[in-house]
Amino acid sequence: MSWKVAFLFVACMNTLLSQTQRVVVLEVEVENSVVYRFDVFDASKLAVNPNPATPLPDTAFREGLTIDDVVMVNGRPAKGLHFLRGTNMYFNPAPQPGFAIADASQGGAGTCNWEFLSRDGRFVGRLVDGGFFPHSILGGAGAFFGARGEHSFTPIRPQRITSVVEDPARRRILGGGAYRVTFSVVPMFYPEVELSPQGPAIFHGDDFTLVTPARPARPNEQLIVRARNLGPTSPDIPRGQPFPTSSGTPRAEVNADVEVTVNGESADVINKIGWPGESNVYRVDFRVPGGTAAGMATIQVTAAWIPSDEVKIPVK
Repeated sequence: MSWKVAFLFVACMNTLLSQTQRVVVLEVEVENSVVYRFDVFDASKLAVNPNPATPLPDTAFREGLTIDDVVMVNGRPAKGLHFLRGTNMYFNPAPQPGFAIADASQGGAGTCNWEFLSRDGRFVGRLVDGGFFPHSILGGAGAFFGARGEHSFTPIRPQRITSVVEDPARRRILGGGAYRVTFSVVPMFYPEVELSPQGPAIFHGDDFTLVTPARPARPNEQLIVRARNLGPTSPDIPRGQPFPTSSGTPRAEVNADVEVTVNGESADVINKIGWPGESNVYRVDFRVPGGTAAGMATIQVTAAWIPSDEVKIPVK
């Protein structure tokens, strides 16, 4: 068996066996949250009022749309959109007149669409959730392909409630509420560092040889990681297709922020690109922090706020 075949075999086994399925927590903060209440039925009156509008009183069967901006994920700046369509019913075992009787106490049900972008506006991932509160994650795309889980809601500043006659183009100007959503996500795929027959697929940057006990890494050295499952790139490459190899084609750069830590310390990430000619394999170049102690160092790669399992390499 050639070393290339052995490498691919070990990499596949790593994908199937070595990763630990675990819950990933995303703390998402949103701003400019506005609820647009469906209270008119004349289409000519929709979205025409440039000023804050007073909606009709809320009742059962009242539908509404919520729009707000993702501004932070896990304490770091981000961009994105949250869009909720729901129906209020105010289920209660002892409801007020005009609301719905039920054994459960729930305000209503709806479906949320979340679009997560990098700080420079590139697509990272999508989550869809819905149902009664707390919402169940129904699926995802991009870096969150096939995800499941749930989320909870913590208000920070009350949402503004208006009528659908108000112009949504002025939402940020007129302002709105703020809140935090805690996603407990179980991804279908996690970022991972590939394994070679000799250990983690982490290479010296100067000659592309593996980091091994016979040739350990050094502080301040640039290393190269073969990684998987880092998500969408620019330009976009369809899932399952190899990254381009032509010298005239732009490198496929990972849209998400990619972080590498060495013994828990953040390392300088130099490159985060699709590996030419490979499908779902990425090249991440990073510099070993200068103060890294000699011994076995713990390496972890995080992309789209999802951490990989840890691997260890020798450092001299």
